[in-house]
Amino acid sequence: MWFTSERLLELCEQTLLERRDEGPSLCHVAVYAMDAEADGWPPPAGWETAGFSSRELEEILAAGNLRGFYHHDGPSWQIYDRVAALGVQTLPTPLGLPPWELASPLRLFLHWAYAAMNLRLTHAGTVGLKGRGALIAGPSGSGKSATTLAGLMNGLDSVGDDYVVVEMGARVIAHPVFAVLKQDREGLRRVGIPPDVDAGRSNWRGKVEFDAAAHTPKGLAERMEIEALLLPEIARAPRTALQRATAHEAAMVLTPSSVLQLPGDSVSGFRFLTGLVRRLPAFRVRLSEDPVEIAGAIGAFLDRAEAHAG
Repeated sequence: MWFTSERLLELCEQTLLERRDEGPSLCHVAVYAMDAEADGWPPPAGWETAGFSSRELEEILAAGNLRGFYHHDGPSWQIYDRVAALGVQTLPTPLGLPPWELASPLRLFLHWAYAAMNLRLTHAGTVGLKGRGALIAGPSGSGKSATTLAGLMNGLDSVGDDYVVVEMGARVIAHPVFAVLKQDREGLRRVGIPPDVDAGRSNWRGKVEFDAAAHTPKGLAERMEIEALLLPEIARAPRTALQRATAHEAAMVLTPSSVLQLPGDSVSGFRFLTGLVRRLPAFRVRLSEDPVEIAGAIGAFLDRAEAHAG
């Protein structure tokens, strides 16, 4: 990664996990992030909004084996060459990212690079036990991050609460990418984390972003074998209950956000995620308000799943 912005460098160091093993890399990708306040780098070009189509842009770039995204409000560009494994990001200011990418910088470049290797950056949380677990899928406000955090604070494992890399081979494996977790202040209070854990560091939705390694008992796991898909619902039920869902229901929850929030490679994305929901049993989870009880219910479910697999 090559930066003209020291502030963007610091952000990436805070939010991206470094690889812990020493095995060979699957590929090498170079990304250049240039901002208009750096000497010799012009402001990002604007795109006339009349008649602009993101689908048209995707098709034009795909014809040259490129991927890209244009953010109107910046304006800013992200362009990636799949053949050369080379990306360029042009920014109006040192931290002129789209607001939703401040907790996940380089997200799109990671998505495009992984997609070229038949892996998927997937919009999902995770919770697990003894190396095995489940993806947690749902739109904003469904309880995805709250379920992940309830598990992490009460004996379960996770490899991330918002975006993880999914590898679908003989087994489905989820890998961590981002080091930060996100939760609103009331959710932090419920699990026993001080609401001012990272004072002033709130994202565009008002959730607090904080380092998982520093503020949870075990931090994030290095990998997790995925055996189920959980679809949470904030029901404020007396007790958390799990009920079997269909593959169609699971696809309607998981696929739209993972594809729409990660432009480019949408056809292969639909194919990958459709295969994933067909492969994994899915369960709707009606959540209680007690994080300890939520973790216990999901832990018991994972224990039963392990015993059944055994």
